[in-house]
This record gives sequence, C-alpha cells and structure tokens, in this order.
Amino acid sequence: MYRHHDPLAPLLVLAFGGHVIAVERRTGKVVWRQQHYEPYTARLLFPPGRVLLAYHKDLVCLAYANGQVLWQTAVPTPTDSIVVDGDEIFFGAVGEAACVDVNTGALLWHHPFPGMGTTAVALGVPGNVAQIDRAR
Repeated sequence: MYRHHDPLAPLLVLAFGGHVIAVERRTGKVVWRQQHYEPYTARLLFPPGRVLLAYHKDLVCLAYANGQVLWQTAVPTPTDSIVVDGDEIFFGAVGEAACVDVNTGALLWHHPFPGMGTTAVALGVPGNVAQIDRAR
C-alpha cells in the first residue's frame, strides 16, 4: 500500500504556480525543480520512489530523488478523488471512475456509469480511501 512512509524522507516537495520543487527538509536547500504549467492546482501523492502530480485531467509522475519526468498522461475523468494502492492509481469524479498503471501511466480501465448521476465520487480500498468534502 502506498501509505507506507519513511519518517526520514529527505525531501519536501512543493507544487504551486506551475512549479514543482523539492527541498531538503532540514535545510531548505533546493534539490530539484520542474515546471509543469496546468491551470489547475496539483494534488501530490507519493507512490514509492515517485511524486505523482494529479491535475484536473492530467497525471504527471516524477522520480522523487531527482524530479525526472517518468511519464505523463491525460485521463478521461477528473482526479477529484484519488488513491494510489499497489501498482494502481484509482480516481474519479462526476459519477465516473478510472484506473491507471502507476509504473507506465497506461489507462487500465474507465467506467462512466451512465445514468447513475454526476455527483462527487468517494472511492477506496481497505485502509486507503478518498472522500470528497464539499460545502453545500
């Protein structure tokens, strides 16, 4: 499960304004930078050894150690709810769900669930859940 974390992970990763920056957690020294312009705010996830940037309908996977782009893929549905579990990235929104391979960025499946509504999607596997909280 991706939620394993190394309490001594050496880098803090920040994403804002089209920039992705990794700094040493104790000194703040910049280790690497990437630019990825996207009009939407990135959500960060950390599969082992990687940084996953989830934008509205775009996923970008970087190497944690050096920021190298490993893959980038457009996806068929927004990534409002997203979890990484094993080798899969599960995400969904507006009554749709999809899955991408964490190693390659290849789309494994997509379900639009026609006729079932277009509301927020909560999704998960045991111990790894994404819930959407929206103000009414």
